[in-house]
Amino acid sequence: MPTIDQVLGLLGNAVVFSKLDASSGFHQVRLSESSQEYTTFITPFGRYCYRRLPFGITSAPEVFQRQMSRILEGLDGCVNMVDDILVFGRDRPEHDARLDAVLKRLQQSGVTLNASKCQFGVSSVKFLGVIVSAKGIAPDPDKVSAITNMRPPTDVHGVRRLLGLLNHVGRFLPNVSATTAPIRLLLNKDTVWTWGSAQASAFESLKKMVASSSCVARYNPEYPTTVSADASSYGLGAVLLQEQPSGERRAVAFASRALTAAEERYSQIEKEALGVSWAVQRFEEFLRGLSFTVETDHQPLVRLLGTADLDLMPPRIQRFRIRLLRYQFSVRYVPGKYLATADTLSRDPEGPSLAASSTDSVELFVSQIVTALPSTLAVRLDDFRKHQASDAECSALRVYCTRGWPRRDRLPLNMTRYWDHRGDFSICEDLLLMGGRLVVPSLLRKDIVGLLHDGHQGVNRCLALAKDSVWWPDLKNQVKTAVENCTACASTRVQRCEPMLATETPSVPWERVAADLFYLDGQDFLLVVDYRSRYPEVITLRSTSADAVICAIKSIFARHGIPQTFFSDNGPQFACKAFRDFAKSYGFTHLTSSPRYPQSNGEAERMVRTIKELFRKAEDPFLALLAYRNTPGVSGYSPAQLLMGRSLRTRLPVTAASLVPDWPQVKDFNERDAAQRRRQQKDFNSRHCTRDLRPLQDGEEVWVQDAQSTATVLSPAQRPRSYVVQTPSGVLVRNRRHLVPCSSPPSSATPQTTDESAALQQASEDSDSGGAPLASLRAPPASPGTSRPRYSRYGRRVITPKRLNL
Repeated sequence: MPTIDQVLGLLGNAVVFSKLDASSGFHQVRLSESSQEYTTFITPFGRYCYRRLPFGITSAPEVFQRQMSRILEGLDGCVNMVDDILVFGRDRPEHDARLDAVLKRLQQSGVTLNASKCQFGVSSVKFLGVIVSAKGIAPDPDKVSAITNMRPPTDVHGVRRLLGLLNHVGRFLPNVSATTAPIRLLLNKDTVWTWGSAQASAFESLKKMVASSSCVARYNPEYPTTVSADASSYGLGAVLLQEQPSGERRAVAFASRALTAAEERYSQIEKEALGVSWAVQRFEEFLRGLSFTVETDHQPLVRLLGTADLDLMPPRIQRFRIRLLRYQFSVRYVPGKYLATADTLSRDPEGPSLAASSTDSVELFVSQIVTALPSTLAVRLDDFRKHQASDAECSALRVYCTRGWPRRDRLPLNMTRYWDHRGDFSICEDLLLMGGRLVVPSLLRKDIVGLLHDGHQGVNRCLALAKDSVWWPDLKNQVKTAVENCTACASTRVQRCEPMLATETPSVPWERVAADLFYLDGQDFLLVVDYRSRYPEVITLRSTSADAVICAIKSIFARHGIPQTFFSDNGPQFACKAFRDFAKSYGFTHLTSSPRYPQSNGEAERMVRTIKELFRKAEDPFLALLAYRNTPGVSGYSPAQLLMGRSLRTRLPVTAASLVPDWPQVKDFNERDAAQRRRQQKDFNSRHCTRDLRPLQDGEEVWVQDAQSTATVLSPAQRPRSYVVQTPSGVLVRNRRHLVPCSSPPSSATPQTTDESAALQQASEDSDSGGAPLASLRAPPASPGTSRPRYSRYGRRVITPKRLNL
């Protein structure tokens, strides 16, 4: 990149000038295919990359300068700095000939010019921040117009601001203290405010001194550059500073403008963001392609204009940030007392500029879009406005948006919840927004939660839907509570499968057996299987009555003996007084599985499936059953060997020695069986992605999926992962997988016995039969009436601890 002195030194005795501007300069340079991949960016619609040189790349100015220098190489009377081209001549014919040659070269190279920024055949032109004419090079008056057009102060505060500005720039001015003496007299306590001729003369002298070349430095792109910007209630101010080789920062240009009527209604943070955006665009000719620093006295802007995500910003600040994306800069917070120059200019601004009128057009466009919304949506927004206006917290937020936030320790307790988001609130079309989301008043929150859950989606998807539309404190918890208490969702919710509970292998055969009934090809069967040997006994039933089943079981016990534990489901044949009497008289313990959860009787259920497959395929089911009993399993031993210590004779030819009784090695079998069960457990847990469900507490509200009703947990049942629950129709026992927790507070319940709770009666009436009785059923105490939530001094919700009911 050439220096400004090198470029201006080529002008010589030029009299006639033309200035050309390349339209969207960098975009006219085509990128090679290998370079395009380095400009890839991600959008919600996919990944894209630039085909032409984008703004914001560090090397872009040098690349564009090199391209333009190659295009203009060999032409006399023309110089360029990035996208600005200056053509000059000592007279009109020479100038016109050179201009014609430059335009032809640009046309051949496909360079497009911006007609609105081009000037042809003029005697003076602004180039590189100075005025170039036949008389030579002069400072640009626009750079100091904010100073020369400054109005005199009208009170003591205005005098202090003026002197603060001079403290920053006055070090380069000769005899400044003597010049300011008449004005400083107005700061004395006993002096009556009088702005006389002495003060007016001193004020005009000071403006000329500040605008002189001795105070305003010449711009050099090699020096570190800073933009200081500030906003007041009615104006914007900015100053372009550069650090000189001596280490001192000197002003290069000043700027100010008044706010429009629409901009005056912005919140303070929006005014500050507007000030930064306007200042950078105002000094664009100095900042394009450079890396610079922005100074602001509004600390939230450091994050909003630096690292914050665009989609989380208030819409107006988002628009200002988008305007700045083409520049390379960092934002630095500086206390207001060190931004005296920008602060003074913002409080005495010039008239609205073209930038202000363009902002007005944007505001008008947004207003027209909102006005053109469908009538139903417009009605809803009107309803929102009314509720926000009547809501105390929303009204306070509106005041903070327009007048600024007080210190945190002076905020009401209920407003401290909003403190962390204070930089994100704004008012647009009389609607209070947090980022781009509507702030929902308290009276509408319940309805909005219902609308978010209209599609009966989960918590995360409901929150994702809210992320684009609405916001209020504690939104996440309220949505979570609503989803958990939704009856429709609870009735269809698929609970994650829990890890397998491996059954403990009994130490001796026929110590523990499981039984089940099944139906196949018009016939009822009773199955009894041994837990250790997995030896099945199958009996055909003429009737499924309790007496018929008991008779069949007695015949099996007569062959193999009476087990210690007999496990079954809760079928009417097993959950009746006759079977309880049978268990008592024979002296075995009868345990049942969880109602409506056959998986808890897995040993019998799996054997039923195996026997059904054998009977369907075999011509003679008895031979098939014999073959199964005599076939070695994974442990290396057959069910017959494990139960009876010998192999059974089948139709296969065998020697007499193979039928000699030979008991398996107990230790060897136990190790193989335990390893097999561990493998099965691991495979099951991996295949089903199992997860432990949270244990339920006494008194907790749940939804019983198979009964389609709410219930209250009374106590854990005497079965793994099962609970005794109180429903409106009575007391039930259900596996944890059937119980979906609700977030509503528990209510009292009185146990009522129903037909479906026969298993409870069985366990509690005859504890002397060997069965383990259930814990006594008691209703949890009624929960106290709900009260208004309490909040700590920092805005966190106070949750009352749950205490034991001792």
